[in-house]
Amino acid sequence: MAPSTTTPDLVPEPVSKLPERPREDGSALSEHERAEIAFVDKYSAPDVYINEKKDTLWFPWIGPIELKPMRMENRTGTFVVGLRSKVAASLGKHRHRGTVTAITMSGEWGYKEYDWVARPGDWVCENPGVIHTLSVEDNTDIVFTITGSIEFLNDDDSLKFALDIFSFAKMYYDHCKEKGIKPNDALWH
Repeated sequence: MAPSTTTPDLVPEPVSKLPERPREDGSALSEHERAEIAFVDKYSAPDVYINEKKDTLWFPWIGPIELKPMRMENRTGTFVVGLRSKVAASLGKHRHRGTVTAITMSGEWGYKEYDWVARPGDWVCENPGVIHTLSVEDNTDIVFTITGSIEFLNDDDSLKFALDIFSFAKMYYDHCKEKGIKPNDALWH
């Protein structure tokens, strides 16, 4: 299965601009509130829109499992990633060093160590320090928000390798280079 391609020339606007509204527009905002909005607009990060078909791409990871970067925050170590598999697969035992949240888009998935199964629309919060083994069923698509690193473990619980925002991003950049595609630097925040 070939990963989808990206359109690297589509990059979100670097700064979100609020429209200038004259006082006569009927707005109930005070001068103080308007000044605060102007301050926020000047110093905050812009809102982000990622078109999943044009701004990012799936790339192969482990076995049939593919990943898709959606947001990479280099200051917090948080990254948002799509994970999908067309067939049932297992990721292997791992430990989170930060909070991970997930929302199930399609399919079913869970952890070998737990008795629940996540289905479309289900939301999961995984706390730092937990160790578990991910398994996904056919045609599963999940969006994870990961803060910190994930330590993958050998059968004897020794460290196999760790994955953080930078090792994840390097996989994405290496895949793009291999395919002759320009990575979307606008995924960084």
